[in-house]
Amino acid sequence: MNDDYLWDKSGDPDPEIQKLEGLLAPLAYRPGRQFRQPRRRWPVVLAIAATVTIVAGAAWIWMSRRPAGPSWQVVALYGSQRQQKFSKGGTVETNATSRLRLDLDTFGRVELEPNTSMKLLVTKEDEQRMSLAHGTIHALIWAPPGQFYVNTPSSVTIDLGCSYTLQVDQKTGNGIVKVDFGWVAFEDHGRESFIPAHAVCVTRHGRGPGIPYFEDAPPSLQSAVDRFDTTDDPQSIPAILAAARERDSVTVWHLLKRVPSKNRAEVFDRLANLIEVPNKVKRDRVLAGDPQAYDALWDALGLGDTKWWRMWKR
Repeated sequence: MNDDYLWDKSGDPDPEIQKLEGLLAPLAYRPGRQFRQPRRRWPVVLAIAATVTIVAGAAWIWMSRRPAGPSWQVVALYGSQRQQKFSKGGTVETNATSRLRLDLDTFGRVELEPNTSMKLLVTKEDEQRMSLAHGTIHALIWAPPGQFYVNTPSSVTIDLGCSYTLQVDQKTGNGIVKVDFGWVAFEDHGRESFIPAHAVCVTRHGRGPGIPYFEDAPPSLQSAVDRFDTTDDPQSIPAILAAARERDSVTVWHLLKRVPSKNRAEVFDRLANLIEVPNKVKRDRVLAGDPQAYDALWDALGLGDTKWWRMWKR
């Protein structure tokens, strides 16, 4: 195309320019042309409103009928299994002679031991929530912390980036978690337990999460923790404190949050012998049950910052 065509229409015209001129011709200025008064726009407004309503209705129908979220693939490790996908609302079960594995590339892997029953409650891009009615699972989760949950009859298991084994008794509804690496949290009605790697925690139906302890903790400490979690026996408190090693400060910290106010002083004093208490933590605030003082004590355990946990909860 000759550039002069754009100025005075001399030279060879470009077909695309001619096509554009044809489209714009009705809008070209003409001498003496009278412009009509604009028509009332109510019909146009009503038409737009109707269109928006139709689109919104169609979107609502699509949202209500769209797939619930990603499905877990079901793999039979041994024994027969017909189901190939584990979707929202579905249940997978193993009998005495079968074992399954659930795979979801974006989240992780869950293995079901024999005689286990699980239901998928929520499946979203950023949340997977299952319910373990009874049995044993092994979970290896690589999704970000705070996105994988397993409900049990006595508490909710919250993955904080870890590998763990969770077992629920069919008769009692009690559960126990053992953490291989990373962290797991138990939570029930505001009662929290934080279980680090190589630690164990029991959760009981009607009582919620118990006090965690390391697998190599002294037997006397383990039995005393069990007695306190089960009966609130005050005689178990001195036994826990006497058996606690420096490594068991995580157990003593949880105990501090569970004992009656009259027993806080002896528990805090023992914890102060096991860890270096920050200067900002005042004894009277701990004895008064100040949550911020408890969080500051947790940070002094050397097991991670409580801000990390609070952030994932939000």
